[in-house]
Amino acid sequence: MTQRPWTHLVDEPAARHLVAVRLAPHAADEPAALLTTLIEGLCPNGDFAILTRCEEDCAVTLCAFATPRDAEQLASAVGAEETANYPEWASEHSFTLDETTAQAIADAIEASGFSFGIPQHHRLADVSYAHH
Repeated sequence: MTQRPWTHLVDEPAARHLVAVRLAPHAADEPAALLTTLIEGLCPNGDFAILTRCEEDCAVTLCAFATPRDAEQLASAVGAEETANYPEWASEHSFTLDETTAQAIADAIEASGFSFGIPQHHRLADVSYAHH
């Protein structure tokens, strides 16, 4: 379906499904764009929204889904585990986006050939990853 603004989708977290992504430093230049392209490539049935924020120990990108199937599909694609760090949600998975995972996602996106309207200078296949 469609990416929506966070406030339009997450009006009632108890009815939504979350995949929380802990962002390792320098994992990707544009982690939200990387995740958006991955989600769109998985062809979700319902709407989704993405929000990045700083938490105590690291930055986190929250991917909210209207349907459990869409959240489970992303979780399965990235090897996310069920967690309970955000108890207000109907379901929750989480994983860490490190350099290796970001590169694997970018490679999968490039191999699939989808970019879904991301401007040419933002195509994930062209994103350079910091190697520290």
